[in-house]
Amino acid sequence: MAWRDVLNELKSELAELRSQRIRKAEDDQVEIDRQRRELTQLAGTLQVTQLLEEMNSTLLDGKGTLEKIVSWEPPEEGSEEFDLDDESVEEADVITGILRWDEGGDRELAVDLGISDDGTYLQVNNVDIRPEREALEQALLEGFRDELEL
Repeated sequence: MAWRDVLNELKSELAELRSQRIRKAEDDQVEIDRQRRELTQLAGTLQVTQLLEEMNSTLLDGKGTLEKIVSWEPPEEGSEEFDLDDESVEEADVITGILRWDEGGDRELAVDLGISDDGTYLQVNNVDIRPEREALEQALLEGFRDELEL
C-alpha cells in the first residue's frame, strides 16, 4: 500500500474515533448537567442556605458569615476559594453552605451536598446524613453543639 493511501486510511480511522469521542463527551455533559440540576433542586428543597441563615440570625445574632459554594461555578474574586491552587480544587460536583463565626476561636458549620460514585450524599461537618430536611435540621443542631463543645 502506498504511503498516501495508508495516511488516508488512518485519517478515516481518526475521523471516526474523534467523532465517537465528541459524542461521548456530549452525552457525558448531558448527564452532568442533569445531576447538577438535581443537586440544585435538592439544595433548594432542603433549604440549606435558609437553615444556616436562621441559625446565624437566631443563635449568633447575625454575627456569623455565610458562604455558598457551587463547585461548577467559577469562584468570586476575593473569596477564599478563589485563592486555592489548582491541585486543591476537587473535581466532584458539590454545593457547600458554610456558616462561620468567632466564639472563643474560629467556628465553622459546613453542609456539603454532592454526587459521588455511590450517588447523592449530604454531610454536615463531614458526617454523612440522610438527604432529608429533618435529618439535616438535627445534624445542624448537633454540629453547632459540637463546634461549641456543648
